[in-house]
Amino acid sequence: MVPTQWWVSTSLSGLDESAAVGGSTHPPRHHHGCSAHVQKILRMLRSAACEQSKQVHARAHSSKPVAKTSSNYIQNLNHWSKNMDQDENQKRNSEITQEVFGKAIMDLQGPGIPEEIMFSHRHQRTHKDEFESPPNKYCEYDIFPKWHLPVKTALILSLFIFTYTFLRDIIHPFVTAQENVFYKIPILVINKVLPVVSITLLALVYLPGILAAGFQFHYGTKYKRFPQWLDRWMLSRKQFGLLSFFFGSMHACYSLCYPLRRSYRYKLLNWAYQQVQKKKENAWIEHDVWRMEIYVSLGILALALLALLAVTSIPSVNYSLTWREFHYIQSKMGYLALLLCTIHALVFAWDKWIDLHQYLWYTPPTFIIAVILPIIVLTCKVILLFPCFRKRLQKIRSGCAAVTNETQITSKL
Repeated sequence: MVPTQWWVSTSLSGLDESAAVGGSTHPPRHHHGCSAHVQKILRMLRSAACEQSKQVHARAHSSKPVAKTSSNYIQNLNHWSKNMDQDENQKRNSEITQEVFGKAIMDLQGPGIPEEIMFSHRHQRTHKDEFESPPNKYCEYDIFPKWHLPVKTALILSLFIFTYTFLRDIIHPFVTAQENVFYKIPILVINKVLPVVSITLLALVYLPGILAAGFQFHYGTKYKRFPQWLDRWMLSRKQFGLLSFFFGSMHACYSLCYPLRRSYRYKLLNWAYQQVQKKKENAWIEHDVWRMEIYVSLGILALALLALLAVTSIPSVNYSLTWREFHYIQSKMGYLALLLCTIHALVFAWDKWIDLHQYLWYTPPTFIIAVILPIIVLTCKVILLFPCFRKRLQKIRSGCAAVTNETQITSKL
């Protein structure tokens, strides 16, 4: 008996060769050889069906309908073979040959031959193309290429701020006062890392625009190509902004979890007991209340603006806006969000700037580190808004400055 997998693979490979000679849309030049080859394939299919029919007859009585069906398939194959001999001059298209062969395969599939065995050759070729192709074919394309720089920057910033906060808030009291405060790591320490990274990433969104303006001022033209690192940085501003919104949202969620902590409840009871011992009826502190109200309100407004910037970065929303509308939202409202975040951090600090107890091991607190870069970016933006700089920058970006320089050079020559 001819193995099923062998004759199916052989017939499919032979059909592939005949299709390769003639093509899928043009008739083959050596049709006589192609027709003979198809006849050979049909004879092999007929013999295989006969063998299968004999085996089915030898089995139990329940397989009689299947044997009858197999005999019908043999008659159909004989009929198709005669038709191929009669219509040899008309069937010059390779697609018709493939259709006849496909019908034979489908009919033979009826008695119960699995599809994986019938088309094993095809399956093997598919797996080979997908899994055994040269690795360079898939290594040429990186996953999320524009996210590499922002994600690496965010990870480095997070690791640095976490280490800095861990040394100040955890290691310092453990070394100096033998106080175990490691319980602060999951919530308090992480919640000090998140806002610093968020506001720093938001400042990194608008810092390359300031640097680009400086390059244009220096060269006096907009046609001078930016350095490669600045060009890559400017192309990743959207990803920096989305990561800033992500860290800001996490900061808001962590802040809302403060009253849910068991340690906070114990401290609240301790504060109430201390108040009773001191015989204080009212523990109201006016400036502390105002500080809390203001910086929470500013934080909510800043997060809302960041959400608006993130929504307008979605391609479907972006395409529905004009360039002027998109530039207004991303530029004007983006700087407003950065300003609100900076004021939020400054109000949170309140009078802690001059408190020497905040400078543990002669290191500044984290809120000072958080506002350094945003203040630099905002200061540079305010300077660029001065009329003398703003008009000069508008002329450069409109191309007038370059035309003026070329005219002066031509007149000198």
